[in-house]
Amino acid sequence: MEHLVSILVDFGLVGITIAAFSEAVFLPVPMELISIPVYLVNPTKAFFYSVILIVFSVLGSITGYHLSRFLGKPLMHKFVAEESIHKLKTLYDKNALLTILTSAFTPIPYEAYVLSAGIFEIAFKKFLIATIIGRSIRHLPQGILIWLYGDTILSNLKAYTLAVVLLVFVIVVAFKYLQKKIFT
Repeated sequence: MEHLVSILVDFGLVGITIAAFSEAVFLPVPMELISIPVYLVNPTKAFFYSVILIVFSVLGSITGYHLSRFLGKPLMHKFVAEESIHKLKTLYDKNALLTILTSAFTPIPYEAYVLSAGIFEIAFKKFLIATIIGRSIRHLPQGILIWLYGDTILSNLKAYTLAVVLLVFVIVVAFKYLQKKIFT
């Protein structure tokens, strides 16, 4: 896997687009392993690169969603226990928007959320909104911070970790509130 990451980093923006599109379907590699080194090569383009990453991640998510809608159920029933399928379906039924939105911050690979959303036929509008917001919240701040501060931001990251975690928590709570107001 390290070799693949190295190749994608060497390809720069092309590597970012390939990885961002693939991440939503089959590439269980955190995008930061590819995007941040590329951003740091040319910090003045980091913001632009992060926007491109988001666009291709959303396009890959749409592709993964539709592929799993048509091909995923037989595979899921073959490899996942019925009880687990029922539990996951229940979670999506209760909070599809929030489940997909928070996928940007969990250690579970993003493609698992994309593929399961398609398999469970989550409303595409909810899926798309959550994907755009979640991908933007996860990747845009990295591009902006490196664009503004370059590699000095990495040395200060430990000092601001708690603030970032609190900000993410506030965002998740706000989206939960908005979800109830908009989609119920």
